[in-house]
Amino acid sequence: MTDYLDKFAALLVQLQSDERDEVLEFYREYLLDAGIDSFDACVAELGTPKQLARKILADYSIRFNENLNSTSTHQQRSKANVRSIWLVGLAILSTPITIPALLAILAVMFALFVAVIAIGLSVLAIIAAVTIMALIAITAGVGLFTQSLWVSLFYLGAGLATIGLELLVLPLVVWFVGLIIQGVATITQRLYHRFVKRNRAEIGGRHHEKNR
Repeated sequence: MTDYLDKFAALLVQLQSDERDEVLEFYREYLLDAGIDSFDACVAELGTPKQLARKILADYSIRFNENLNSTSTHQQRSKANVRSIWLVGLAILSTPITIPALLAILAVMFALFVAVIAIGLSVLAIIAAVTIMALIAITAGVGLFTQSLWVSLFYLGAGLATIGLELLVLPLVVWFVGLIIQGVATITQRLYHRFVKRNRAEIGGRHHEKNR
């Protein structure tokens, strides 16, 4: 049991020390109460240390996202969602499930990946195209300055106005990207709750807490 918990603890470095100690104490007490002391018996009951650790990290990341309050910045929420997507995805892929379920999960995750990449590339392409057009207009305006003042000012004004418009729209683009990340995080969390089952330690712990 000690070997199992040591390997398990080494995989929880992303948690705060008090959170890690709480998790370790919970599973240590459970294994002691259940009379499970060998490494193989621990694996049979809880899964491998890596599987259990990934599940714990996913649970904590989901709980952290749920506890984010309205004062959190857009960047903080997006960062938390990206971290949650990564940890939840690892937990799902490390969970023993049937082949059809695994194929369904992989298909959904691949579709999400393709959709996000396509949207991201489209947004970047539009921004790059508009920026290039603005720079071309400014360059043309500078080049025509000695030939036609009004034409030069027109091109300069159009180029600068385009860049200004981009700066105004940029927060909307950032918000839209954050919305996509939030959507992907929500879908991965639903897949997690659907396919990753709670072990008997968690079920017993929750039942015990309700009866306290």
